[in-house]
Amino acid sequence: MLDNSESITEEILLYFKKPYSSSPGEFLRVEGIDWSPISEESASRLDSPFSEEEIFNAIFQLDRDKASGPDGFTIAVFQDCWDVIKEDLVRVFAEFHSSGIINQSTNASFIVLLPKKSQTEDFRFRPISLITCLYKVIAKVLSGRLRGVLHETIHSTQEEEGVVFKIDFEKAYDHVNWDFLDHVLEKKGFSPKWRNWMRGCLSSVSYAILVNGNAKGWVKASRGLRQSRNRTRVSHLQFADDTIFFSNSCAEELKTLKSLLLVFGQIFGLKVNLDKRNLFGINLDQNYLSRLALLLDYKASDWPILYLGLPLGGNPIACRFWDPVIERISRRLDGWQKAYLSFGGRITLIHSCLSHILSYFLSLFKIPALVAAKIERLQRDFLWSGVGEGKRDHLVSCDAV
Repeated sequence: MLDNSESITEEILLYFKKPYSSSPGEFLRVEGIDWSPISEESASRLDSPFSEEEIFNAIFQLDRDKASGPDGFTIAVFQDCWDVIKEDLVRVFAEFHSSGIINQSTNASFIVLLPKKSQTEDFRFRPISLITCLYKVIAKVLSGRLRGVLHETIHSTQEEEGVVFKIDFEKAYDHVNWDFLDHVLEKKGFSPKWRNWMRGCLSSVSYAILVNGNAKGWVKASRGLRQSRNRTRVSHLQFADDTIFFSNSCAEELKTLKSLLLVFGQIFGLKVNLDKRNLFGINLDQNYLSRLALLLDYKASDWPILYLGLPLGGNPIACRFWDPVIERISRRLDGWQKAYLSFGGRITLIHSCLSHILSYFLSLFKIPALVAAKIERLQRDFLWSGVGEGKRDHLVSCDAV
């Protein structure tokens, strides 16, 4: 048990030095497979000089009020002062284009630890990087260019159907091997200049951990990718810790896939989370699915499958499908129970917080009328009485509000 700030800080720093430090030894190269490289024309287009228009678009596409990093600035400063700083930014990008080097202070980060659960007794936190504004712009420009060629990197076999094979890579972003990432970029047809830019973005990273609001220590990374709230990392579209594979129900092919994943983990520096390995059947007998899961040492699971926060494979017409949304809204309301809020404040919370919880589900699924009525009733009750204050009459109709 740690009971003082010094020992807590020391333990946190030791914890983070391990995942971001690479193991000694050479990595294994992967040969003899079809990498589906991008075209030479696309590779050349990625290497073209950065234009002022490109930098301008990147800056004004970023959220102006996201939390600041070690530089203390938000993107709002860059947007409001664009006419003053644009020539300096163009020179910075021209230097980066020719050298591929990023100043270490530009690529410094504060790590904020967000608890994964409301009651955290062990070290189950989600590290979120707060980065400098300049690096946000660089990453935004590079990711914008990369987005234009991603369709060329998708192999035809990624469109086939079959048994769903879901795994979770343990500390996936933290354990990525930079040498293997460079090897993949090379095989995918990216030019030496682009790979040099990626190496510059990765190798200049350093972290300070925010403990009780204060930056403590600096950790120099030698592997891994950062996670940020706005997800402007240049490789985030190509990698996810929750990964779904599709295969037929042949036991031998599934065993081969499992072996390939273990080899891939060794090469890329990743490790499969043993507690989050699931096998889902599509039109498959439950007993046969259970035998396959036992053979692979996986867990036979039922639909729906939760992926990227959405229950895939469920029936959105059923009311129970929407239980996670109603539970999240109820938890939010419970958290506001003791707050002294004005009528206008409650309206603001409903519009700014509760509505956003629902919008993610509504982007894919049509909500049943009964569920919509239940959510509206929760919002009305909170608006007129607040949680825990007893029932009060609604003075006007919901449409009038």
